Amino acid sequence: GMIWLHALWVFLAGMLQPVQSGMNAELSRHAAAPLTAATWNMLLGFVVVALICVFSGAPVPGVNLLRVAPVWSLWGGLCGAVIVFTMLFNAPVLGAVLLLSCFLLGQLTSSSILDQFGLLGFPQRSLADQRLVGLVLVVAGVIVLLRAR
Repeated sequence: GMIWLHALWVFLAGMLQPVQSGMNAELSRHAAAPLTAATWNMLLGFVVVALICVFSGAPVPGVNLLRVAPVWSLWGGLCGAVIVFTMLFNAPVLGAVLLLSCFLLGQLTSSSILDQFGLLGFPQRSLADQRLVGLVLVVAGVIVLLRAR
């Protein structure tokens, strides 16, 4: 049913990550510094999301959000900035496959912790044997890729 459409949507968005990393790394080569490229990336992202809010009829975020949301929930933007800078800085060094393999391993590790303990609003889901085997296989894949360099 609908779960497959959601999974396809996320898969397609995941395909954009190496594309974005390459674009950001190229922008960084032409910028005065990697942080300059990261700033443009985040600014463009802000403008696009703001325009989507305006044209979709969604309420534009106001200062009230800062008063009602938990403080920790506002740090997602910091995570995004760290991710953008990290990826654009490391893309030319690691290449697309190793860059995204390491990134995926980081995502799977933190996701496993969030699920195991039900943190940050995620429902608690125990790290079953099959999920642990999958995580170990990704670790093995990253090690193989690192040694192949």
